[in-house]
Amino acid sequence: MQATLEKAGNAPAIAFPKLALVKDERALVGAHMITAFSALAIGALLGPFQAFHRAPGFVEAFPDAAIPVFSYYYQALTAHGTLNALFFTFIFISGFSYFMTGRSLQRKLWSLPLAWVGFVSMLLGLLAMLYVLLTDPQRSAVLYTFYPPLIAPPLFYIGLVLLVLGCWITAANVIVTANLWRKEHKGEALPLAVFAAVANHWMFIVSSVGVAVEVVALLLPASLGLITRTDPQLSRVLFWFFGHPLVYYWLVPAYISIYTLLPNQTGVKLFSDPLARVAFLMLMIFALPTGVHHLFADPGVSEVNKAIHTFFTLLVAIPSFMTAFNIGATLEAAGRARGGRGLFGWMATLQWNDPVVAAQLIGLILFMMGGFSGLIQASAQLNITVHNTSWVPGHFHQTVGGIVALTYIGIAYWLVPMIRGRALFSKKMALAQVYTWGLGMMLFGHTMAESGLNGVPRRSLTGISPFLNEAAKFWLNGAAVAGVILLISVILLLINLGATLIGAPRPVTDAPTIDTRAPERVPAILNRWGVWVGILVALTLIAWLPVIAEALSVTEGFQILRWLPSGVPVP
Repeated sequence: MQATLEKAGNAPAIAFPKLALVKDERALVGAHMITAFSALAIGALLGPFQAFHRAPGFVEAFPDAAIPVFSYYYQALTAHGTLNALFFTFIFISGFSYFMTGRSLQRKLWSLPLAWVGFVSMLLGLLAMLYVLLTDPQRSAVLYTFYPPLIAPPLFYIGLVLLVLGCWITAANVIVTANLWRKEHKGEALPLAVFAAVANHWMFIVSSVGVAVEVVALLLPASLGLITRTDPQLSRVLFWFFGHPLVYYWLVPAYISIYTLLPNQTGVKLFSDPLARVAFLMLMIFALPTGVHHLFADPGVSEVNKAIHTFFTLLVAIPSFMTAFNIGATLEAAGRARGGRGLFGWMATLQWNDPVVAAQLIGLILFMMGGFSGLIQASAQLNITVHNTSWVPGHFHQTVGGIVALTYIGIAYWLVPMIRGRALFSKKMALAQVYTWGLGMMLFGHTMAESGLNGVPRRSLTGISPFLNEAAKFWLNGAAVAGVILLISVILLLINLGATLIGAPRPVTDAPTIDTRAPERVPAILNRWGVWVGILVALTLIAWLPVIAEALSVTEGFQILRWLPSGVPVP
């Protein structure tokens, strides 16, 4: 089915079919989705086996069991993190951004060939990462944060460079497309989905400068042998310049679905469009000056800078509370419209039997749990209790593995059928998958947090450790039970999506309604992108330049620029 063309402003608008994708759209978005979920298939299947090998009960029962393919624990842990948290999310975000931008603006992308260049870059990056993880497991096992002094083979960093390059291309394409639409529609505000996508991509562009400098200046040259020394403290600073905004880069596409699609899926309008725009701008601006809370235990950062970043980390929680209010009010309206009564009775009338809606609702519940544990980590006093313990991946899985992954899966349950032109293979299987995922992540997050409070370190093969107390053993065994539930969920997901792609054709009968216009009254200041991006850059410089200067300063134990060109002595 082809789109029809109409005139809108100075450029042709595309009237997209509701239940199908046009040819170019199907190829581009479909390539991104298939590649993203292929990365998830490998990375997610590895996760439960790592939980098994951390559990003393499993190790005692199956002493000779190995992780499939990625049998080396830290090789598997690196693959799990990079494939799930980086490649799956980045490639999915690009494909979803292209789809929502085109559909919301009813126009073509600024450059379709450039979009394909970006996809090929990310695909080559994924293939490079898989190759190096499989062929050089010992040296490439530097985990997804790739901190020095561990140095991976060059292909590891080249894969990451290609991935980020593809995301930069996506960002440029989305931002320019939005700007062209604004020129064609003078005085109109961007539809909310595109407004959020533009904010998200600006945040990514600015934040990814840190990790780009780290990889290109510190890590890749060391891996290639061009330099003989590198700087672990500066590398950690540059990574977390990017690392915490990355969380919001993952989160915003889920918010786009929850803010712009979930209301239509539940039969109501969003409670407040302007409030949503303020929340997205706050996420864009305040996501950057937060990363030092990951460095609370590092000696190379002053207490003053830690305090400043603590303040902004707590401040960036405000958009999440705004989201809770806005979406909560929206869902209450939906529940009451469906006959819900009483203070909480409306919750029971929501569409818990629809896998697409249930995925987003359960994701929100997981995010509430993970969000509060995140506030604990943002406090310097409380953080020291849980820093680098299993508490951290427990929190991480309830946020990224919760609202982010589960909402992405919910999106896939309607987008993949549209791409393929055939209905989802099994809604019942999808519903079972959503609930097992939600249950597994809730249990995994809790058991990992409890084991962390009992002194279990993160990123450690604890199943054979003689130093665990009985409480720690109990909770680690509980995490393995959660791993079983999540393994079942992953298998259900892959079977359902795979069967949808190759199974017997049945017509698509349902797809979400996508808003193509903003409300008439949107405060003009919210459309001043130059102002907001300027504030983003200024606040980032104010918050991060002192931290970087400290990392470069000459103090006892911290020599300035601890790497110099090969053969040149360090002063």
